[in-house]
Amino acid sequence: MRVQGSGCGVQDSSSPSVRSSAFCRGTFAACLLLALGVGAALRLVDLAVRPMHCDEAVHAVRFGHLLEEGRYVYDPDEYHGPSLNYFSLPVAWLASKDKLTEVTEVHLRLVPAIFGIVLVALAWLVRGQMGPTAMSAAAVLAAVSPAMVFYSRYYIQEMLLVSASFAAIAALWRFAEEEVPGTFLESGEGSSRQGFLATLFRRAGWVALFGLSLGLMHASKETSAIAGFAMAVAAALTLGRLRALGWKRFALAGLAAALVAAAVSALLFSSFLTNTRGVIDSYAAFFHYLGRASGEGSAGPHSHPWHYYFRVLFWWPRGDGPVWTEGAIAVLALVGLAAAACGRGIELARLPYARFLAVYTLILTAVYAALPYKTPWCALGFLHGLILLAGVGAGVFVHSVGGRIARSIVVLALLAAVGHLAWQAHRGSFAACEDPDNPYVYAHPTEDVLDFVAEIERLAAGHPDGRDMHLAVICPDDDYWPLPWYLRSFSRVGWYNHMPEGPPAPAIAIQPQSSAALAKYLYEDQPPGKRHLYIRLEPAEGVRWLLRPHVPLEIYLRRDLWEAYQADASALQGR
Repeated sequence: MRVQGSGCGVQDSSSPSVRSSAFCRGTFAACLLLALGVGAALRLVDLAVRPMHCDEAVHAVRFGHLLEEGRYVYDPDEYHGPSLNYFSLPVAWLASKDKLTEVTEVHLRLVPAIFGIVLVALAWLVRGQMGPTAMSAAAVLAAVSPAMVFYSRYYIQEMLLVSASFAAIAALWRFAEEEVPGTFLESGEGSSRQGFLATLFRRAGWVALFGLSLGLMHASKETSAIAGFAMAVAAALTLGRLRALGWKRFALAGLAAALVAAAVSALLFSSFLTNTRGVIDSYAAFFHYLGRASGEGSAGPHSHPWHYYFRVLFWWPRGDGPVWTEGAIAVLALVGLAAAACGRGIELARLPYARFLAVYTLILTAVYAALPYKTPWCALGFLHGLILLAGVGAGVFVHSVGGRIARSIVVLALLAAVGHLAWQAHRGSFAACEDPDNPYVYAHPTEDVLDFVAEIERLAAGHPDGRDMHLAVICPDDDYWPLPWYLRSFSRVGWYNHMPEGPPAPAIAIQPQSSAALAKYLYEDQPPGKRHLYIRLEPAEGVRWLLRPHVPLEIYLRRDLWEAYQADASALQGR
């Protein structure tokens, strides 16, 4: 009888030899170590090279409350789950930092970077289910995918969600693989009893990992519901081994996993039982997310057509440089998808898992494409599914050709694709990490914001109060992020989305569209005798004060402060 695939995935009618199996295991281990090394280098080097995105700054400031006050209160309206904040605590503690002013971008971005490396390493858990060739390719592709690398260096929850989702899938697969030989009472001999107990403990371990992963998914982001739904449908349609357990064992395992997931999630959302309201809010947040996902309210600017993610990932011809594309992953994923659908080129024992990936990825892709609310990092969930399918496709390519020369050509073509992805990953995360032409740079500040912050620093250096200088930042719709992060060491900064009440601060930062409202506030709303002349401070030649591209900032100084600042500047030039 002919069986599809064996050993490393080659179609063969006989079992692989011990030597061949050892070679496959050694090759997989070497590829995984290489992927981990390359992935770590791309994720860990120079983490501060890019200015903080506004979302990163929001999460950073919220983490500061947890670090300094020891308490986190979940807010379901505009923020995601607490996992990112709590995983940031050990990094700060190990670095002996107990104040937000002592924490740097490197400390914060280490957390998603580590989870990005963990995502690559998790391929080890499913090497038996998908085969060493497929998982070698998937690990390498996950390590060098430009999107995966870019957002592994981003202080947001997405990489935690994707890693926890893959861990849940791996645990589910490994649980389905375990065989329980009857019951303990039926195991007459000591060796049989030992085998039963060993299997039972392994099953319990996979159930615990599955529950832990689900809990972390929920504690990371509301979109965990989409991934959980896709997993459930994929498992129901493809994993017949779960049905073979019988409903009692299946229900018992499901209940145990649900209890673990609920406990992990509740501990984090309740701030370790200090805010029980957070648990209720964590489930109410799903209804809030439905509104955002439809593009309502503040989510409106992020409403994009259904094909937006496909343009971002696979064809982004912006700027004068080469086209940004992860098309190699798409092509290989289509091959893996076709192989899973047709049952060709994949070992029969591994076919259910390939089909699980196909169903899981198709559901995620369809849901995310259908939702109007879109940001580039939301694509990481289904992109990782495509990467796993691409690993399957690479295995099919390698083992479907005959002859050493033809196979060598295929391997070289795959290496060229990996090299192209790695080059783009380096280009996107280093050379063009703030370039608007980069598809992963989304509403992102450029280094111009650092010039603005440097000007505020110079003002404080010449002010009698130093960093206690009173400064008002007034931007419509609270559009002043990431400035709260960069000005976190200033003690008297007022943040406003409209003109404040009372006397104006001696230094005011605004966006130009608020200049008319500022003039009214300074010269009409203030009582007679309390009005002061304010002068706009001009940036130095060649310097732009931009919050983001096309979003300029202006600084107005009370006349006495402006004169003192000009005198200090003239004194410095005369030295």
